[in-house]
Amino acid sequence: MKVAVIGLWHQGVVGAACLASLGHDVLAVDHNPARIAELTNGKAPVYEPGLDDLIQLGLKSGRLQFATDVARAVIGRPYTLIMFDTPVNENDESDLSEIFTTAKEIAPTLDHDATVLVTAQIPVGTCDVISQTIRAANPKACFGLAYSPENLRLGQAIERFQNPALPVIGADNATTLDRVEKLLATPAIKWQRVSLRTAEMTKHALNGFLAISVCFANELGNLCDEVGADGHRLAEVLRLEPRIGTKAMLFPGLGFSGGTLARDVQTLRQLGDSHGIDTPLLDGAWQSNQNQNRTVVRRLRRLLGGSLQGRRIAILGLTYKPDTSTLRRSAALEVIADLMREGAVVAASDPRANREELKNYSAFEFFDNPYAAVQNADAVVLMTPWKDYRDLDFDRLKATMARPLLFDTANLWQAGPLLGKGFTYLDIGRGRKAGVPA
Repeated sequence: MKVAVIGLWHQGVVGAACLASLGHDVLAVDHNPARIAELTNGKAPVYEPGLDDLIQLGLKSGRLQFATDVARAVIGRPYTLIMFDTPVNENDESDLSEIFTTAKEIAPTLDHDATVLVTAQIPVGTCDVISQTIRAANPKACFGLAYSPENLRLGQAIERFQNPALPVIGADNATTLDRVEKLLATPAIKWQRVSLRTAEMTKHALNGFLAISVCFANELGNLCDEVGADGHRLAEVLRLEPRIGTKAMLFPGLGFSGGTLARDVQTLRQLGDSHGIDTPLLDGAWQSNQNQNRTVVRRLRRLLGGSLQGRRIAILGLTYKPDTSTLRRSAALEVIADLMREGAVVAASDPRANREELKNYSAFEFFDNPYAAVQNADAVVLMTPWKDYRDLDFDRLKATMARPLLFDTANLWQAGPLLGKGFTYLDIGRGRKAGVPA
């Protein structure tokens, strides 16, 4: 099938490459000429395992092409996918301007009786506005509009596109649902068919539930640290209960970040405000999460004499999570901002962080080599659990630090060996608030 994919960052590039691998004829478009040049050379704009190889296979087969002319891309193509990674502002509110601009741009050239599938993260009701925007720009447009909650998971994006954990298609007529299911069909997937607004609401509901689970686990973990219980072992036990489940997000750590869960919590809270519905559970989750990410400052302050003024803190890992290069709204950046407000001097390292994005963050020192970043540090804080950090030379690390204090927010390392080497070791939820064995 002939498909146009619009919006080429993480989600759109993965979607275009995966659709080409299924045998579709894909023209993927974006207004950014530098990005298109990079993609035409087989290089994704963000790091994702296996993605460069998949792009190169699509290019070699001729089933994947890239271009900058959005309006022309939809001509003669029965399917148009709008796949922007919707940006959020500092309050985790979605910026939909690019989506509405695209709707207006494609309206005059949209193929007759085309199917438009939106997978960008959008507030409920947005598809109605997209439809109105297309019709206002082209009153004669004949098209079907569908929405599918994006299943993007950084580091596992290809697998998640090919085998979505949440296979939902929303549209308000059966013909559009049939066409989308035909496009995305693979034998192992049974698509759930719902209305357009139900599909939009599905992503909010999922992320709201996950956000509350994260906050619940973190509050339990904080209590476990105070009383000497093991919150991670507790999570393993709770997940045996069928009413909770084996994949429940119950392991203590820092709060959610990256704008994904936060975006939907904010959307649901704003829906409550606009319709006069109280949302005390979501309001509480929001505040709980804001507090949790200040755990690093609170605990370092406790161990470093009550003040972080002039203390040198090394941060290992800056990206939102392992196996991605994106820094957008990562917990590490939030923690760094907190540390610097306290007067700390911050050095950081990350094996994959996008070096172009890093140019936007000049307030802290960045080192490619983690051992250079920890030089003379009063504390090392592990933020992103990259495999690169699992087997660091801790003797070398200790020898370069001003004091041997490790704060493992990701619970990546083993406490026993590090305590044996003379480190003060902190983690979250293991019952080690003073940095000694539980």
